[in-house]
Amino acid sequence: MVKGKISSLLSASKCVQVRDQLKVKAKLKDLIDGGFPQLQFIVDFDYTLTRSHKNGEPVDCSWGVLENYKELGVDYVQKTNALRAKYHPIELDLSISLEEKIPHMVEWYTTANHLLTEAGVHRSWFPEMIKDSSCELRDDTDVMLSSLQEHNVPCLILSAGLGDLILELLKHFKVYHENVKVVSNFCKYDEDGLIIGLKQPMIHMYNKSESSFSDPELETRHNVILLGDSLGDLHMADGVEKLNVVLSIGFLNKKIEENLSLYKEKFDIVLVDDQTMDFPMAIIDAIKNKSEEFNKDC
Repeated sequence: MVKGKISSLLSASKCVQVRDQLKVKAKLKDLIDGGFPQLQFIVDFDYTLTRSHKNGEPVDCSWGVLENYKELGVDYVQKTNALRAKYHPIELDLSISLEEKIPHMVEWYTTANHLLTEAGVHRSWFPEMIKDSSCELRDDTDVMLSSLQEHNVPCLILSAGLGDLILELLKHFKVYHENVKVVSNFCKYDEDGLIIGLKQPMIHMYNKSESSFSDPELETRHNVILLGDSLGDLHMADGVEKLNVVLSIGFLNKKIEENLSLYKEKFDIVLVDDQTMDFPMAIIDAIKNKSEEFNKDC
């Protein structure tokens, strides 16, 4: 039913954790049988497409790219650190319900945006910010996105980060292909290019889903591979038309012993401290091989 590299990855190492192998193999079969015409990818950006560390050293997420930029003063850094210290533990606390978290997330993002305006952030800074940062994509993310483009598979990136900066990162790493669509928080600028606010609606960790985005191309794509690194990402496929199957893949980057059991309960597949796209690429290869076999038979 599920052959080759996927079967090997499912059982080869502690990096790949699966609670229900039969359910996962059934979903993989549906994805492979449906082929590329039925498929869409829905992915988070920070710590999903990007690494969480390299050789044990933390690397920047998209907000880190912004906050660590040399042109921003000490006052900005102190204020953003204070916000993170207050709100990030709330975001990570699995004992707090999503309903309770949402007002805190809105308050966090609203205040953080005001700080961008207060600090005089200019849109022309973004390319230089990226050059000065340590942000990197997971290994073979470029290969994965190029393969999706080759096979005309839409890739919807849903992020609670800053969309303008994410677009610049995708361009910097040469992975902003025609099939890539970004739903995120995009800035308003004055005539001089200074940030003066955020366009609505605000996208935060717990409202980012396909229901916030309309695209006729996605309406015919009923099979979903979902990639995320937090439990909030599990809702990203909400709103998919006539959904057939969702295979959820969770990157568990931090507090592994503490969170592994819950991640295995919620995600179909958990990738533990895996800084690669090996598993998603194995699925793409399996679909490709199935398609090639079908074409040969024809």
